[in-house]
Amino acid sequence: MDRVREKILTAAIAHYGSATQWSKAIEELSELIRALARANDAENIAEEMADVRIMLDQLEIILGNHDQVRQWEFRKLQRLNARTKAATEVT
Repeated sequence: MDRVREKILTAAIAHYGSATQWSKAIEELSELIRALARANDAENIAEEMADVRIMLDQLEIILGNHDQVRQWEFRKLQRLNARTKAATEVT
């Protein structure tokens, strides 16, 4: 995460509070779920994805778990890569 982005997100957490931003993350995730369920408005889906990405970054700051998230992301990507390679080898 670049410094400007982190500074803005940290300021938002300081301004609104961690508990409020935690709740906001849940709200934004549910809005994305609703947009995906409708699946008819690409612009709305993109907007909600942006909101979720912002809130996920704030949660990383609040929880201080950036490295842990990246480790899990790496593991999951490795697993996905292995599964997709296996799928293409079978067909």
